[in-house]
Amino acid sequence: MSKSKEAKTNYLKLLLPYVKKDKGLLLFGLFAMLVTSALRLLDPLILAHIIDKSIPNNDLTEMFRYGIFFVVVVIFSGLLSYLQIVLLSRLGIKIITQFKSSVFKHLLKLPIPWFNQQPVGELIARVESDSERVKVLFSELSIMIIGNMLFFVGVFVVLFTREPGITALMVPAILVSIVVYWFLIKYLSKFYKRIRERYADITAKITDYVQGMQLIQVLNQEERVIKELEESSKAKKNLETKTSFIEYGSQGVFMFIFNVVFVVAIILISAPKILVGAITLGTLIIFVQYMYRMIWPLMHISENVMQIQRSFVSLKRILELTELGTEDELFTGSKQPSFDHEIVFEDVWFAYKDEEWILKGVSFTIPKGSQLALVGASGSGKTTAISLLCGFYPIQKGHILIDGQELSSLDFRAWRSKIGLILQDIFLFPGSILENVRVYNDEVPDEDVHKAINIVQLDEFIHNQELGLDAELAERGQNISQGEKQLISFARALAFHPELIIMDEATASIDPQTEAKIQRTMKTVLSGKTAVIVAHRLTSVLEADQILFFKDGEIIDRGNHHELMQTSEEYRKLVELQMLSEDKSE
Repeated sequence: MSKSKEAKTNYLKLLLPYVKKDKGLLLFGLFAMLVTSALRLLDPLILAHIIDKSIPNNDLTEMFRYGIFFVVVVIFSGLLSYLQIVLLSRLGIKIITQFKSSVFKHLLKLPIPWFNQQPVGELIARVESDSERVKVLFSELSIMIIGNMLFFVGVFVVLFTREPGITALMVPAILVSIVVYWFLIKYLSKFYKRIRERYADITAKITDYVQGMQLIQVLNQEERVIKELEESSKAKKNLETKTSFIEYGSQGVFMFIFNVVFVVAIILISAPKILVGAITLGTLIIFVQYMYRMIWPLMHISENVMQIQRSFVSLKRILELTELGTEDELFTGSKQPSFDHEIVFEDVWFAYKDEEWILKGVSFTIPKGSQLALVGASGSGKTTAISLLCGFYPIQKGHILIDGQELSSLDFRAWRSKIGLILQDIFLFPGSILENVRVYNDEVPDEDVHKAINIVQLDEFIHNQELGLDAELAERGQNISQGEKQLISFARALAFHPELIIMDEATASIDPQTEAKIQRTMKTVLSGKTAVIVAHRLTSVLEADQILFFKDGEIIDRGNHHELMQTSEEYRKLVELQMLSEDKSE
């Protein structure tokens, strides 16, 4: 078995569990296909009998009986085909819906680093558009391929039985045509793959441009965006045009050969034999009818195989996602975490790529109930440190200990449930304020939501909404201010009762009035909590128990604000620079 066929077989095996749940529909489809194929062979034979037997014998009764039989066969075949298509379409929809759900569940378990490298549009194209193409594998088209092949075989059996001489002359030409068409299908499959890649590229660009529309418009980059999309669309159009020209052009040639050349050849061969009585006119009718009918199974087989090829291309793209290692494979710890004493970073080294170290021998301790601040220039390693603390990445060297236990030995989901993460870039889902505070987790009581909103002083904003907590937020919260979005993210973190609050530049995008509002409630918010605060604005870290000054992946100074003002020249310069900036802004 070739590698390609083996891969396709393995792909189909992965999909078998989805098929087994509705195998009744599949079995009915196969049964209907067998009956339909047999009926398609039958009606030309009925016509031949009427022409060869009933008409010469002037038997009107038999002619009428076979005529009714002919009509019944055609009607029953049509109804059975319709029922087959409807039920198998239903099967395809059910299977692909379950398959999409499974793929998305797998995506939810992939590590954060992988998502950081993936265009959103391409992921959408894979999960949604490619899945729709995979549906073909479980629709009536797959059954039709088998049915058409059986019909093709049945035609030759009948023809050999009726007139082996003429049939023997047809076989070589038909076999050559089939082989040529098969190689054409193989040739076209690479074009289908490239078309899918072009489609994913365009989807990714459109997604990025829509998300960044405000920036595009303010920088007057509409023309450049249009030009890039036109270039990508033109490349896809040219590829699709070339593929369609080859595909449909070749089909036209083959239809001409079967519908004209072969039929003329059969008439020329059989006419002399009909004149001398060697074969009947009914036999000629059978040959002509079957020849016309053979072209459609052949074209359908070819067309359906082409669609199957496209489906396998899409299936491969999707299964590449499901073969990626999940967080469960990356983080294998199983111990239940307890955080009663301290968190310790002990000589931690980390690099996103090879040995390009972002953190270099970082060590510090976070006692339970304390507030730790990380400050320093962008790219100094602050956000990387908290990403490691959240268990988003495994470290290369050193240890991160939670009450003496290695972070890598803990159940990472149980550990994350103890963390309230507040980011600068707030993500709000389309939906109500209530749904966004508890992130669609109905187990979070309304009482906890109201308490969190009260702590972050969001009451007035909620009161001003006509629907209160049920007020709808637009995508990414575009119908409220940046400060209001940040306050919702604070409430979201508090509603889950975290033991450790991590704030990564949480006040960087907030106006001074809102920041002052948050500062006034910070003591209440962090009361009894352990907090790690990453900040550029030093006003949010002045009360921290300890401040770590990061530079080039190392901690160059540590202490509280008053200590660092006396001992750290770098920290003092940063404070003076911010004070000067604030004075100028005033």
